[in-house]
Amino acid sequence: TGRVDSDERATVRARVAAPLAALLVGPGQPVHAGEVVARQDDAALRLALERAQGELEAARASSTQAQDEATRSEQLVHDGLLAEDGWVRAREMARQLAAQMGAMESAVRIAREQQSWTVLRAPLGGTVTALLHRAGDPLREGDDVLTIVDLARAYVRVAVDERDVGRIVPGQEMRLVFDAYPGQVLKGTVWRIVPAVDRLTKSSDVLAQLPPERPPLQLDLTATVNIVTGVIENAVTVPREALEGAGAHRRVYVVGAGSRAERREVEIGACDEQRCEVTAGVAAGAKVISPLPPGFKDHVKVRP
Repeated sequence: TGRVDSDERATVRARVAAPLAALLVGPGQPVHAGEVVARQDDAALRLALERAQGELEAARASSTQAQDEATRSEQLVHDGLLAEDGWVRAREMARQLAAQMGAMESAVRIAREQQSWTVLRAPLGGTVTALLHRAGDPLREGDDVLTIVDLARAYVRVAVDERDVGRIVPGQEMRLVFDAYPGQVLKGTVWRIVPAVDRLTKSSDVLAQLPPERPPLQLDLTATVNIVTGVIENAVTVPREALEGAGAHRRVYVVGAGSRAERREVEIGACDEQRCEVTAGVAAGAKVISPLPPGFKDHVKVRP
């Protein structure tokens, strides 16, 4: 048994602590990369940006005034009307205020960037699978808001018993039947074999690559998977329902002389989910009784 999986999935998380103002998408809605999917309340960050911009304007005015003062002091020193240490002090003050203005400019850029964090965008294209918060919910930094999954490159993850892993190699054919589409058999291939065994289930994960032409899939959709490890051409087969017993030596009932059932000992080779190969005991063309009715006995009269 396998389930649909995808590595193309993402969780959109809050980057700031602020209430969720609006959700712009819903479950099952397709989105593209970069699309705005939600907004947080930016009132506090907007005020912080305005305050930082005001402080920058004040710092810029002070820096300009100090630079003008340093220029005048330089001219006064040149004219012999001011001691040189006065010019040095004015020049140092202008330098300090210019440095403060540079710090304020960085603070404004940071505040503007933080305000933009309240706009939540889809990191990839796909479909919204879950909304984890609603509009109005208070959010902390790092809280999950919604999840997005891209199933365009989906695959099926199958748990294979460790006793069978050695028979599997990439490229082998896989036949998949989804519970949601019971009448449709898809042919995939072994894509990857995860090199780890689960200690509890004693199984390894095998990833199945799906064909391009397939029905609509959903995450975690269940499928029955058969991995073709070998093909026997021109095999003589009987239905599994016709077999009695277990192991390689079993019994079948054929229609014999006088339309009576005759029990035959047969040897069984390879089997799939419906039929088994008969290597000895009956020949091609024999009329085999299938399925066997409960309590069926040898030599009873039968008719097709």
